[in-house]
Amino acid sequence: MITTVLFDFDGTLANTNNLIINSFKHIYEKFGKEHDEDYITSTFGEPLLLTLNRDFGMHNIEDVIASYREYQFERFYDEVFLYSNVIETLEYLKNKGIAMGVVTSRLRNSTEEALRNFNIIKYFDVIITADDTKNHKPHKEPLMMALKVLNKNVNETLFVGDSKFDMECAINAKALPVLVGWQSNSIELKEQYNIKHFLNNMWDLTELI
Repeated sequence: MITTVLFDFDGTLANTNNLIINSFKHIYEKFGKEHDEDYITSTFGEPLLLTLNRDFGMHNIEDVIASYREYQFERFYDEVFLYSNVIETLEYLKNKGIAMGVVTSRLRNSTEEALRNFNIIKYFDVIITADDTKNHKPHKEPLMMALKVLNKNVNETLFVGDSKFDMECAINAKALPVLVGWQSNSIELKEQYNIKHFLNNMWDLTELI
């Protein structure tokens, strides 16, 4: 029996792809570094600070972060939107008594702000962000921390995500991985990780409950 559903945010609940790609392109150009779009998308799901420290270690990292956030702040609500049937699915799960949470590599302030602005924060009983754990996805710690707060069992938990970091996190924690199918590499990830539960639309999640 499934009692708990945990969600990634970027690329799972909300389409942030173009904004993230454009934000990275902005700082790469500003700080004189070259990276193609495939590289940028390969970092999706990784904590921002980890990516920036790796790619901009020779710069003042606070300047890089400030430039990235400034670019996003001005464009977030023009370029980001929830995927189809996200609200309807969350409402359905809430009415079924399913405990829900967000487990993301995004920072807490931006996570909570986005959830409030999309009016979906009310559905979540726990929010675990990159600020809350020493280890980040694909390590199991963020997922296990969410379950500890909820006092729920991992073998009754679905973890819904879009990236390799999400799938590995679920597998490492021994939760049930659920892969969304609306990213360009979704089929590849499904085959790579032998994912049984694959969503073509968020509403498909209701069939697993």
